[in-house]
Amino acid sequence: DIASTHHCLTALKKAGFEILEERDLVNDEYGGWQVPATGEYSVSKEAKQHYRGGKPWMLPLMPSWNPFTQRFQFNWFGLRLTKYSLKVMEFLRLAPAGTSRTQILLQSGGMGLARGGELGIFTPMYLMVGRVPLDKVD
Repeated sequence: DIASTHHCLTALKKAGFEILEERDLVNDEYGGWQVPATGEYSVSKEAKQHYRGGKPWMLPLMPSWNPFTQRFQFNWFGLRLTKYSLKVMEFLRLAPAGTSRTQILLQSGGMGLARGGELGIFTPMYLMVGRVPLDKVD
């Protein structure tokens, strides 16, 4: 299980640290394409011009139809193409047995992280800065 940001902050306080700063750095750099009213991500030109920031952190894990990017593997066609290409390679002994199952597992994890980022329930960049209170230093 992954602890929520609230639980992490509470644990730091319980351990006796003074909290100097805590925030989600995703909002500093990557909030750009997210529509504030709905929280949904948009890739339209208007969204890029009107909202601050840049690309969302989970963009490399989101599907694309461009076959020259690694994101191609996350659309329905790329998922099947990758799976069956690896199965053929396994059959020809060009890849170790279990490679396609491992790839499916990794793709599922990536898609889950991307969805968690879209919904705002997962962040890879939560910052907590704390110090031992100055009155407790011996």
